[in-house]
Amino acid sequence: MTKDWCAEEPPHPFSPSAPLALDLNALGPAQALDRRALGGFWSESQWQQELGRQGSLCFGQWQGQELLSLASGWLVVGELQLTLVAVDPSWRRRGLGRQVLTTLLQEAQRQGCGQASLEVAESNGAAQGLYGGLGFSTVGIRRRYYRNGDAALIQWLELKHVEEVRIPAPSFH
Repeated sequence: MTKDWCAEEPPHPFSPSAPLALDLNALGPAQALDRRALGGFWSESQWQQELGRQGSLCFGQWQGQELLSLASGWLVVGELQLTLVAVDPSWRRRGLGRQVLTTLLQEAQRQGCGQASLEVAESNGAAQGLYGGLGFSTVGIRRRYYRNGDAALIQWLELKHVEEVRIPAPSFH
């Protein structure tokens, strides 16, 4: 049987990588993405802890030497506590956040976690849409949680639902 090469779309030449595990070698690119996507949410020492801490998971997608997206969290007694999701502003709305977050959730499940939790700003509709699309539901609220006074919604996911999520190919149109 011959393979029909015309039936498959070739990969886009500027496609980001599949999500890859990140470690301290990604410190500079992670800080650069943080500045572009989140205005410098974490300090260098916080990034060192996130990328080097035992029990921490962090995945990212690259295009060449540039980190385009990342998702990180801590494994704590059978639960993944999501700490950060970031996507380069010029790459948003193309599925990268969903891909990298799904990879993180699947790895946490593979390592024995049964649940995932996170806090998201009540005013961040885009992030709430991403999390809701993956099955997260709001279980509580922390009033005036963020520096700017925004409340944080506490969201929860049973990881058994992660297997049901299909990761779409990113859009380059």
